Amino acid sequence: MSFEFIRQGRVYFEPYDETQATATPSGNFYRLHTTREVSFSQTFKQEEIRERTLHNLGRIIEGSSIKEANPANFTFTMYLVDESSTYQHTPIDNLIQLDADDPTRYLKRFNLYFVYADYSPAIYYKIENCFVQSGSFKIPRNGLMTVEISGEGKKLTRNTGWSETDFAGFDSNPTYAVSKEFDVWVGGSSSSDKLDNVLGVSFEIQNNTNWTSNKNIHDSLQVTNASNTIFPTDFTLESRSMAGNISQYIDETNTNSKNNVLSWAENTTVHVKAGLSTSNYQLEITMDNNASFTNRAGFGEVFTQDYDFRLMNNSFFSWSNVIQY
Repeated sequence: MSFEFIRQGRVYFEPYDETQATATPSGNFYRLHTTREVSFSQTFKQEEIRERTLHNLGRIIEGSSIKEANPANFTFTMYLVDESSTYQHTPIDNLIQLDADDPTRYLKRFNLYFVYADYSPAIYYKIENCFVQSGSFKIPRNGLMTVEISGEGKKLTRNTGWSETDFAGFDSNPTYAVSKEFDVWVGGSSSSDKLDNVLGVSFEIQNNTNWTSNKNIHDSLQVTNASNTIFPTDFTLESRSMAGNISQYIDETNTNSKNNVLSWAENTTVHVKAGLSTSNYQLEITMDNNASFTNRAGFGEVFTQDYDFRLMNNSFFSWSNVIQY
């Protein structure tokens, strides 16, 4: 038997060419460095049809009608790298940047391929017309930095016929982003605002979207099987948010630690820098007077506190200044 295992799968990314009047797939395929935490699926909608009437009281089992597909969804965790020419961070670009056609409504689009290259020819699952809904960044103390990418797409299909040589753009030996140098400031950027004894930082960028309904009576009547099912076609961006958490040991000798227990602030500053060294930060968050935070204490064997922060800036166009990678 030749089963398909997730550990044999590889994730490839195909961006859209945004220079076209209508953005189209670029034809460039880039393999991503991911963990084994990869999942993807798509389901169909079943609408219940009531069949019990005054003339047919015995028809107590409801019927069903299948006309539409739900959006395909995907989640994978990938590593941040110290890169200058590879494409490992392209999904993060699509999380943050907006489609040039209409930046107030659309996120950038792309296609995803989950390839089983151990077979010849390779088997691949493709999700068309994707976008990133959320990116959850994990910055541990002196560890590998990762981001969990989640999103949706129009249609999932299973295909065969390509060899792995069709997929290019892979850096087989990247320098992974490691938080050996970890600097965090809350309330300012001077040395007195720097937090010591930080356990780790996590934050998430969330894009709240809405798929446009495209179901109509004429198309519904044409649906006979999965091949001509009505699939989602277009989406709009409703809102965006960025929020995170900083975890720290409470230190009696550190004024900036003990004085912040159970406090909060608005229109304040939050800075996070992590990387291989002070001359090579690989991930930075810069919120100058446009962040808020609440502080909560945790009383376990060792007392800790958490800063729950969020971005207050409502501009769609300043995100590249908020996060650098």
